[in-house]
Amino acid sequence: MKLVDLKVNEFLDVLASKSPAPGGGSVAALSGSNGAALVLMVGTLSNKKKKFRALSLDIQTEYNSIIDFFVNAKIEFTKLIDEDTLAFNEVMKAFKLPKETESEITTRKQAIEFATIGCIKTPMQVANLAKQCLKKMSYLIKYSNRNTTSDLGVAILSFYTAFTGAIMNVKINLPGLSEISLVKEYKSVIIDMIIKVEQLKDKLLEEIDYLLE
Repeated sequence: MKLVDLKVNEFLDVLASKSPAPGGGSVAALSGSNGAALVLMVGTLSNKKKKFRALSLDIQTEYNSIIDFFVNAKIEFTKLIDEDTLAFNEVMKAFKLPKETESEITTRKQAIEFATIGCIKTPMQVANLAKQCLKKMSYLIKYSNRNTTSDLGVAILSFYTAFTGAIMNVKINLPGLSEISLVKEYKSVIIDMIIKVEQLKDKLLEEIDYLLE
């Protein structure tokens, strides 16, 4: 059974078990799903209001287009909850391969490398999607129902958690790659992403705090 098909308590029990997966990567993706779901709630509580309907058609169209983006983001984040655990399980399978002969050692090494790349690509997808979500939040803050401001704040924090948690999962898997140039490339990309997301998160939370004062 998929993780996303479990009841909340069942998921938490699996998470609390001695099994290393699901772990932080799946929880990071779940945080993204929670953020997207909150945004969809905000959209529903905003775009049917008279105040929203009084806005220009261009603003309404742009707003609803952004909400549509979060419909897809929720689907994608939810899919990545299981994909992260599956990627980790592939690494564990690769480590269990036989290593008695030279041929087996080579095959095992290649399998570990291939599986490790999968363990990096999945959280990178989570991080990139979380970044995209954060980039769209300012418009929603501006035009959403003011009574949902705190919900948007929690959504921002959820996307930030998804991003930060995913980046941590990328970092912890980088030592498993043998190609130094690829490791350097990932590290360079990560540094740039972190700087931009930190700035974006701080700006968004300032906007939220201003509206809550």
